[in-house]
Amino acid sequence: MSALFLASDLFAATYLRGARAGCRRGNPLVPSAAVACEGPWLDQGDLDVYLACVSLALRQGARTSRLRCHVEEAARLAGMGGRTGAVRFANRLKRLHEARMEYGDDRFAAQVQLLSSVVHDVASGGLRIDFGHEFFDALRLSSGTARFIADRAALGRDALGKWLLGVVWTLRDPCLIDLQRLRALAANDKGRDIQQLLQEFARRGYIRDMVTRSDGLVIVRPGRLAGMGGVCGGSEGRTSPVCHLLT
Repeated sequence: MSALFLASDLFAATYLRGARAGCRRGNPLVPSAAVACEGPWLDQGDLDVYLACVSLALRQGARTSRLRCHVEEAARLAGMGGRTGAVRFANRLKRLHEARMEYGDDRFAAQVQLLSSVVHDVASGGLRIDFGHEFFDALRLSSGTARFIADRAALGRDALGKWLLGVVWTLRDPCLIDLQRLRALAANDKGRDIQQLLQEFARRGYIRDMVTRSDGLVIVRPGRLAGMGGVCGGSEGRTSPVCHLLT
């Protein structure tokens, strides 16, 4: 389930400048799946906020999809400190609540929200969040979620790195990657060394090994920390043994 929004471009691989809204179709790695988002166009900043809230809920030992905290605590965890941090964080929460996602395949279809309700007591700073069950439970029940969130946060403002880490964390089978097209996602960093980034993920245990083919495409095999989102593989032989990322 988490692969549908981590291993897709529903959260753009950048920090968008200026608000955008409308219906947008995602390109998931999950074979045969269709994903779309209506409302604000989400980016890695929105995912920073969502995962910070998930992290706090997990620390509180949440067995239900709810979070109670102070807005400044959550904002700091999302990397939004300073005088305007809480305001920027609250604005991101509003975007997450407004977004409506549709996903499915030939067996089912669903319409969901990342956040079903957000209550912010501006005077006291108290925050009460109810998560959409589907995505929250997928992260809560996955082993390694806390480690993934921490490793992702350590990347700072590296939007492409954060996006790519989300992809490799969900891989369960080999993935074929076009480095040139992947590099093009980094609008402000066209010369990005993607190989070095993948090697760092390998060092951390998300990638087992990489093989560069004669055509320049790279085959990435998931490591011991990957496979949490279930991209490729699957049961009953319904899916392909190799994923394709921008190929």
